[in-house]
Parts: sequence; C-alpha cells; structure tokens
Amino acid sequence: MKTRVQILLALLITVKIVLGSIFMYQAGVSPLFGNSDAFAAEQKKDAEKAELKNEKSEAKAEETIDLKFIVQQKAEFEKEEKRIAKKKGELLAIQDDINKKIATLTKIRDEIRGEKAKKKAAEQQQFKHLIKVYSAMKPQNAADLIEKLDIKLAIKLLSKMKGDDVGKILSFVKIEKAAKISEGLVNRD
Repeated sequence: MKTRVQILLALLITVKIVLGSIFMYQAGVSPLFGNSDAFAAEQKKDAEKAELKNEKSEAKAEETIDLKFIVQQKAEFEKEEKRIAKKKGELLAIQDDINKKIATLTKIRDEIRGEKAKKKAAEQQQFKHLIKVYSAMKPQNAADLIEKLDIKLAIKLLSKMKGDDVGKILSFVKIEKAAKISEGLVNRD
C-alpha cells in the first residue's frame, strides 16, 4: 500500500505540475521562471555590467596606449629640446665670433680711413707746396716744366694758381699745349 500511495502522490504532483504549467502558459507567464520581468531586468543589468566592463577595459587600453604615446612624445620633445639647446649654443658661439670679426674689421676700416685722410692731407699739402713752387719760379722755367707734365696734372696745377701767374706761364708754353690747358681750365669750372 505504501507504494500505491507513493505512486498516487507522484501522479498528483505530476498532474499539479502539468495543470500549473498550462495555467501559467495561458496567463503568459513562463512556467520555468515565474516572473519574466524580473529575469529580463536581471539580464539587462548583467548586459550593462558586461558592457561597462568592456568600456572600462577599452578605456584602460586607450589610457595605456595614450600614456605610452605621451611618454614617447615627451622623450622626443626632450631630445628635440636638447638638440635645439645645443644648436643655440653653437649659434651663440658663431655670433660671438662674427661680432669679434666685425669689431676687428671696423677697427681696421677706421685705421684705413685715418691713413687715407692723412695721405690725402699730405698730398694736398704737397700740391699746395708745388703750387707755391711753380708760382715762385720764373714763368719761362715753369712753362718748360708744365710742357713735360701730363695735361690733366697741368690743368689741375694751373687751376689752383693766381690768374696773373698762369697767364705769365702759359705765354711761354707751346701754343697747342697752351690751347688744351686753356680749354681744360674753362671746362673745369
């Protein structure tokens, strides 16, 4: 009898399960899970958690990549900064050298200008002395010397002398040369 009771109980439980399942099916409730909204919410939360984990791992990967990139860029910038500093030092040394050479050249130029001015003053002094010598000479002796001089020098010399002295000297110079000198004296003014 015990077995019959057990079989009957098993049969009743089975009938209850089948009837409950049919009822739940008609009511739109999944017989296996009871409340489908709760399960969907749990699945949604699990999906959101998985997505959040994926996003975090991607962000960490990006941060790792970005961090490596930034470290690499920093190293390159420091290297470039050192190169620029070295070039700047070289350029400053070159600039100092150029400035020293410019100062030397300026000094030499000033010395040359000074020497040139001294030479010009000495030449002018010698020319004035030559004018005095020719003015003090007898006109015939001065004329002989004028004929042997270059025409340009003769014009320059006679242009600085007094008109009376020039007239006396030119009266003793050959006519062709005296004409050229006279023409040069007129065109000089």
